[in-house]
Amino acid sequence: MKKILFAGLVWLTILAISCEKETDDEGEGGRSHNAGKNCLGCHTDFKLAGTVYNKSLSAGLSGVKVKVTSQSNGAGTVLATLTSDLSGNFHTGSSINFGTGVYVSVEGSGGTLKSMNGSITSGACNSCHGSSASKIWAE
Repeated sequence: MKKILFAGLVWLTILAISCEKETDDEGEGGRSHNAGKNCLGCHTDFKLAGTVYNKSLSAGLSGVKVKVTSQSNGAGTVLATLTSDLSGNFHTGSSINFGTGVYVSVEGSGGTLKSMNGSITSGACNSCHGSSASKIWAE
């Protein structure tokens, strides 16, 4: 019995040490995984997710505010405000009504707001950015 209990404790310790710290639902804090990958491909509970990089596109950038609005350039109704984690990833499981399109902007610590030119109807940001469109970046 002691051997089984000991083996169980060892297994739980190894599991706890090997697991990466995941972020909360707003993408704040912690370090998540698979930066640049299509998050919605695995995380079916996410409604919008992606990765934001530094200006040189060499690493994920933390602390970036990602704003989803009903009008371009950060105007209109704010539908979601997210913050990138230590890996540069952001995500939310909260419902977003994409309708005929919503607009996304990012703002780094430098205070410069960068907005997408067009609207989006899907929250799978990395399905385009990093493949058919340039990576999302902020300063």
